[in-house]
This record gives sequence, structure tokens and C-alpha cells, in this order.
Amino acid sequence: ELTMENKAMQAMQNFAIQLNKNSFGLSPSQQMNVPTLNAGQSLDVSVPMTTTGPVQKMDPLTNVQVAIKNNVDIFYFACLAPIHIYFSEEGIMEKKTFLNTWKDIPAANEIQYTIENVPQCTSEGIQTKMAQNNAFTVAKRTLEGQDMIYQSMKLTNNI
Repeated sequence: ELTMENKAMQAMQNFAIQLNKNSFGLSPSQQMNVPTLNAGQSLDVSVPMTTTGPVQKMDPLTNVQVAIKNNVDIFYFACLAPIHIYFSEEGIMEKKTFLNTWKDIPAANEIQYTIENVPQCTSEGIQTKMAQNNAFTVAKRTLEGQDMIYQSMKLTNNI
């Protein structure tokens, strides 16, 4: 999703977008469909993306370099894409596979997040929201009065 805002003194048209190689092969699946953008006008635009483009490891990993061209100029910028857009729908794991994989991960690589200051937040609500973003609950247990949720996800590059 983009918000296009024309602060030039003339109308902008003939928009095109290009992304440099990036860690996940993020690229537009079709060209931009933007009507003429008059001076002072802004417009929200949706640009469908795919992860089948050329790959090159970036630092940080989710950095994406973008060029947007129109009849006035070419505009260059970089942005950090949120990691969850790269979570694949195939990220669910069987509990046994998860446990075997978990044992192989060094303790130093374990990451825990405490979710705080979310009004009326329940572990079920968190699980639902995470599943909507392709992060799947494999197991849940309560430890010292806190719900521990174990989740699996798979990135679009099969990691």
C-alpha cells in the first residue's frame, strides 16, 4: 500500500515502479495502475507484489530499494518491509516435527517476546491474529501463571 502525494506544480502520470534485488525476491506482480495525479492531490494505491523476483541478501534483511518513475522524474527511496509479509501459508508444523527441530536450535538462538499493554488481550486472541499473518500455534502451556505459545512460520524463501 502506498499513499501518493503530488506536491509538484504540475500533474503526474505514467507511473511505473521497480524494486532492486532484495533478500526475498520481492517485486511487483503488475505495474502500477495510477490515474493522473493533479497538483496537491493525494491517492492511496495498492501495488500487488510477489516473491519471485531476483534475490540478493540485504542489510538489514528486509530492506527494499524502490524507484517510482512518472512524467516528472524518478523518485528513489528505501523502506523496511515488515517480516510477516514474507510468512508463507505453508508454515504450520506438526508438533513432533516442531519439537525435534526445537531441540536442534542452540539456546542462544531462542527468542521470547512478552506481549504487554494490550487491552483485553488473550492468548487465544494473539493466536488468532498471528494465524491471520501465517504464524501458526504448535503448542501452548501455562507456566507460572503466564501462557507460553509456541509458533511456527515458514518464509517465502523456504527458510
